Amino acid sequence: MPTRSSSAEAVGVDLGGTKALFVCGERASRVETGPAFSADDFLARLASFVAGANDRPSRLGIAVPGLVDRSGRVVASDVLPKLAGWSPADALAGLGYRRIAVVNDVQAAMLEEMHDAEGGLTAGVVMVGTAIGAAFVAHGEPLVGTSGWAGELGYLPCGVGGDVKRLDEMAARRGVDPAKLAALARAGEAAALAVIEEGGAALGLGLAAVVNLLNPARLALGGGAVELPGYFESAARAAERHSIPALWRDCRLARVHAGERVVAFGARRAALA
Repeated sequence: MPTRSSSAEAVGVDLGGTKALFVCGERASRVETGPAFSADDFLARLASFVAGANDRPSRLGIAVPGLVDRSGRVVASDVLPKLAGWSPADALAGLGYRRIAVVNDVQAAMLEEMHDAEGGLTAGVVMVGTAIGAAFVAHGEPLVGTSGWAGELGYLPCGVGGDVKRLDEMAARRGVDPAKLAALARAGEAAALAVIEEGGAALGLGLAAVVNLLNPARLALGGGAVELPGYFESAARAAERHSIPALWRDCRLARVHAGERVVAFGARRAALA
């Protein structure tokens, strides 16, 4: 983690499909988002958060769920469509930040989760919330792809009953109130537990594909869905069942260390880089 003094120099923001989490030093604030959330909404929420700081932060890191190009422009976001085309470095230039970093949300999680990893590591981070994304390092180097957009695990095609669906549609929680689902599951509601079991098992298929293709030493899972009762365990069982045994033994599957703040911390880390 950055030191307390350095972490207070930067605001880190995890922009999600249902909420945005702002962090700076020891302070944190959560606000609701949704498909209608716009760049103007972000600016208003940022101003409110920064107004509560003792000293104005000099850097800003923003993690966005979607495709971000090398200039920091949001190319597309399924869950926050009004941010498409937004270039925060240009739009917020008048606010006086020394640096504004914009990264994909899962790449931000990777920055935080793997910041102290040993050299030469092959590993990945998979985030499961409103949708599914992933980021990988291979032999210690980021695996970014030709356009820098590698990791769209949620778009993995899966055959289901003669039809083809994306992994997102099977394993993420689109259209589901996670708080309500979690409450029902904790109360032992059979239908809720079955939905969670099915979603986790679907994610496990995607994880097995990653294990069999990349032979990683570590896979870290994060996001709201992973905190649903039994989801992580269901995913782990399915991943083990469908992975090549020798490759599965090579891989350690665990939750991200920083929990729900991993993306915001990674965005802050990008701003401090």
